[in-house]
Amino acid sequence: MNIRVLKKLIPGISVFLVLLFLSGCEWMESSNKSYESIAVEDVVAKSHLSEAVEYSYVKDGHERQKLDFYRYEGEAKRPTLIWIHGGAWIAGDKGSIEPIAFQVAGLGKYNLISIGYRLASDESAPWPEIVYDVKAAVRWIKLNSEKLGIDPDEIILMGESAGAHLAALTAFSSGVEELEGDKTPGASTEVKAAVLFYGPYNMSSFAVQKNSAIKSGMCEEPPYSSPILELLDCAETNGTRYNIDTCDLRDVRAADPGAYLDKSDPPAYLVHGEHDCTVPWGQSKALHDELDDVGVRNEFVSVKGGEHEVSSLGVKAQDIVDFINESLVDEKESVTDAYGPSLPTKQ
Repeated sequence: MNIRVLKKLIPGISVFLVLLFLSGCEWMESSNKSYESIAVEDVVAKSHLSEAVEYSYVKDGHERQKLDFYRYEGEAKRPTLIWIHGGAWIAGDKGSIEPIAFQVAGLGKYNLISIGYRLASDESAPWPEIVYDVKAAVRWIKLNSEKLGIDPDEIILMGESAGAHLAALTAFSSGVEELEGDKTPGASTEVKAAVLFYGPYNMSSFAVQKNSAIKSGMCEEPPYSSPILELLDCAETNGTRYNIDTCDLRDVRAADPGAYLDKSDPPAYLVHGEHDCTVPWGQSKALHDELDDVGVRNEFVSVKGGEHEVSSLGVKAQDIVDFINESLVDEKESVTDAYGPSLPTKQ
């Protein structure tokens, strides 16, 4: 039975409520933060960014299809950093911004945009609508670049956890018709770089790695089912074992950023803690290896003892700015899709 149907019949045990209220849910604890709690005004001021201005990126759209624009001081067109919040695909909002995003924007003299998107638990957003929203936002930003004072050819994506997954999927599947959607047409979704914090990038190995960490004793078994079930509209599973047994394998593969990799893809900066019990470290290591295999420039920062929280990783904003600035001058090359003609191709 589909999760959405179960929610209507037994709302008290829906996956969303379990994830929201059980204390063991690290995805929610680490990703449902509001930046308001850490003096956003002070950080924005130090970053030389304006106060946020809200825009809707879909005409007459959902309340979550909005973005907050923080403009870097001055009149010149600048590169723009797009932040995508985490929250297991079912929580968080555009106000949930990690301090590192403001720090990178300030040091790099970039504009900053934080986008909202419909959550996987929303009836109006079956898979892959969540991806459509992110891509619609990227297109809207480019189409309105003159008004916003940004350079439409210098867009960088940044996200944490589920937001990193959406950032990677958006960055590596530009032009794949099945994931583009039809909202706000008229621009490409190509970006210059992706900065990814501890995201899940391969749904099949994610479940295997999660169970391996539990079996080894490094991590405790979570008291909830996999959020991937909600993302991909899979039927609920029996027990609490972290798995994707009921998911459509075509959707599982379509949700993997690595399925679309080729040498023309933008550079990626990956950061992951080696003691992350929410999203296994192996997710970023595997994506790093895949990027190397197809010849995409990338940097993998593996943090010993790091957990599922940016503050535990000791990342330096200047290192990210240096990587981004180098990416802004990279020339992209067109090559055949490394995964062959059986997978969706980029237009």
